[in-house]
Amino acid sequence: MSHPDQPDQDWAVYQGLEDAARAYLRDADVALDAITAVLDLDHVRAFTCERVLSTAAFGESLWQEIAVTDGHRLILWHGDDEENEDNPGEVMFSSSVRTVPLAALVDQGMRTRYSYDAQGARQLHSVMLYLSTQTPERSVTELTEDAGTRTMQYVETYRFAKSVTDGGRGQMQRLTQFGRALSRAIG
Repeated sequence: MSHPDQPDQDWAVYQGLEDAARAYLRDADVALDAITAVLDLDHVRAFTCERVLSTAAFGESLWQEIAVTDGHRLILWHGDDEENEDNPGEVMFSSSVRTVPLAALVDQGMRTRYSYDAQGARQLHSVMLYLSTQTPERSVTELTEDAGTRTMQYVETYRFAKSVTDGGRGQMQRLTQFGRALSRAIG
């Protein structure tokens, strides 16, 4: 799916964050303003971009993301189309930026999946990157079989994924590069 105001270029061919954002995101100016308020673009070590078009009650909704690291922080920008709570049916755009010190990341995992073509050659199929913090996100208390209770804590986790059908080979390679840059900077 493609949004009418959305560029359709692949961001992975651009080495610089600004060029990648302008080619890939509908709201690149908003994203870059938010990111450059907390990060000098000359300090970018690696980044990944994502966008998801979906259908909401108010119509098409575009969710956009940039995740970038300078080797010390994980900077996350999100842009999302939302329905105006004060005026149902009206679409609003929400932009947020978050800065997470890399020292707050306590676990990182990258899963790479491969498929095989008809000749038996291995082909990159998907890349999934998981980052976890110690920051509590929620807890759930449930009854146990012995009439006691058990509380499970869930921590904040960031997930990034690219595949053959979601971004293609170039974006999978760039997500791998992003994960490796974070891994080198953590601990």
